[in-house]
Amino acid sequence: MSGFDTETPEGVDPERNIALPNDGHVESGLRPLKRLTSDSRLDRIHGDTLAKTELQYYSAFAREFCRADYNFCAAKMTLARGGKLVALDAEFRVAEAFFKKALTWAHQLHGRSAAMSAESVTLEIKHPLSGRLVRLLTMYDALFVKTLEALFARSLMPHQRKLALDSAQARIKQIPFLCMPDNDRYAPEGELLPNPDNAH
Repeated sequence: MSGFDTETPEGVDPERNIALPNDGHVESGLRPLKRLTSDSRLDRIHGDTLAKTELQYYSAFAREFCRADYNFCAAKMTLARGGKLVALDAEFRVAEAFFKKALTWAHQLHGRSAAMSAESVTLEIKHPLSGRLVRLLTMYDALFVKTLEALFARSLMPHQRKLALDSAQARIKQIPFLCMPDNDRYAPEGELLPNPDNAH
């Protein structure tokens, strides 16, 4: 069993086996990212910081999050004020604590090291929260790699790995969920208020 709180995903296959290639090298099989969605939106925003970072990633989840969600979140976080900032900060604290616990667990597993090919993408950092989001993606990919190595060494079952990664993905997916509502939808203490358009 995993050493941190998870939810049981549906459709797991505990009998699935993954074999390590003879040369110990694993290709990522991921296509390089050429364009990220919401890049024009982010370009129009002048943020608190104007930095760029190169994210090395191994997982399809990190690739797809960068492609579809990162620039949207980065733009929304740069414009966030008041209760929305409070809500985002609180969610980052929960996610960071989760990943710290998950990585501690993963590093205790016996693993068979494999040389994996990484892809990279350049991401803009216009707000400190954007940097924290990049850090979460880096931590997710570290969990992805460590649990894959444990899978190769048969110290972790496929369904246990899927459970861990599903839980980790759910934590990161909370960030774009909180970015969607406008600033005025959040109370000063960070609570999301009901949408007045849906009031009956």
